[in-house]
Amino acid sequence: MTHSKPISAIPNSLRLMVWLLCGIVPCVSGCSNNTQPQEQPKAVSFWPPSPDEPRLQYLTSFEKSSDVEPPKSSLDRIITGNDPQEVLPISKPYGVKMWQGKIYICDLKQHAVIILDLRNHVTRVLGITGNLHLDTPTDIAIAPDGTKYVSDMARGAVVVFNPADQQIAVFTHPNFKPVGVAIFNDELAVADFQAQRVEVLDRASGQSRRIVGSAGMDDGQFVRPLSLTYDAQGNLYVCDVFKCRVQKFDREGKLVKAFGTINATAGNFVRPKHIAVDADGILYVVDAAFQNVQLFDASGRTLTFFGSAGLHPGAMQLPAGICVTDDPQNLALFKDQVHPAFEAQRLILVTNQFGRAKVGVYALGKLKPGKTISDIAQSRNAVPSGMDTGTGTTRPTTLPALPPDDAGPHAAPHP
Repeated sequence: MTHSKPISAIPNSLRLMVWLLCGIVPCVSGCSNNTQPQEQPKAVSFWPPSPDEPRLQYLTSFEKSSDVEPPKSSLDRIITGNDPQEVLPISKPYGVKMWQGKIYICDLKQHAVIILDLRNHVTRVLGITGNLHLDTPTDIAIAPDGTKYVSDMARGAVVVFNPADQQIAVFTHPNFKPVGVAIFNDELAVADFQAQRVEVLDRASGQSRRIVGSAGMDDGQFVRPLSLTYDAQGNLYVCDVFKCRVQKFDREGKLVKAFGTINATAGNFVRPKHIAVDADGILYVVDAAFQNVQLFDASGRTLTFFGSAGLHPGAMQLPAGICVTDDPQNLALFKDQVHPAFEAQRLILVTNQFGRAKVGVYALGKLKPGKTISDIAQSRNAVPSGMDTGTGTTRPTTLPALPPDDAGPHAAPHP
């Protein structure tokens, strides 16, 4: 079972009757003002920064349930009273996924997965009922059939929910510290923070199938594997937050590629967190120190990056989780936020543990045919790049200061 806070659902016939009785039916004709003020272009954040051609646009963000649920209407207040509308904040988000118009957010402070249902304008909470309540949900993976797998480091378990969001299973064993989960076909890969390895499970039974990697500093080994993702071919990417390195393994668990080191220049990492890969094989790596997301191709070559610290729309504050979706139905939910000259091809969601933009939404795309940089110049925000490219450019080289209460990547119990 899940806790829900839906908007009022009142039949149209009842609404009309109440409007008539209360004398609040609006004028149908003769009282409208056709003179509308000219809408000014909204300031929009694009990356790469000007004067480069944009490839990513910041769209919007979510901070609390009321960002999804509309406020009570006058009619609702008449019928249900003036009781305050309950608001659920997104407090300390980590892993995130979007599936069928819903955003699933692992919230460490709320000890639950918060579900923002964008289509139905409701908020629900996952993991507060059932045999095992969630404690520190760090990541979530969602299968095509809607089955959900949530890693809980403090509980030492992966908690499984069916498509109706009911708890149906718990995968666990002694000294298990799962922090990241990813799905490919009938397999569930789990990053074990304590055992310093990846365990691949049968996602139906939870039985172990094989182990990928071992403890150590060499390539093919891990110190603190934090997050992981599969590409379309079933290759497994694993991000090690301690080694500041991403490693790619084939279907048999053999190392294919490793890249990245501790360095404050593009293509390297300082505090890498979650990773994601899109349908084109582009890999996205969140870095809490750079406060941005870097994009790589399948060989580990740096493509670009977006996000930075600051007060501009799209700024990041201790980012952690990321997911990518090119589902047309998900894209359609944000079509009004996309600049008229920009063509959005997929969505990128990034969680921030501080600030108001707890879940930032970005679009990867390009200028529409026939459009040029001049078509977005008037509404383009000035955004800092936030990192050094290592080419002697004017991009800032100083890493932004982290909040003082950040536990850091190696502290326990939180990764």
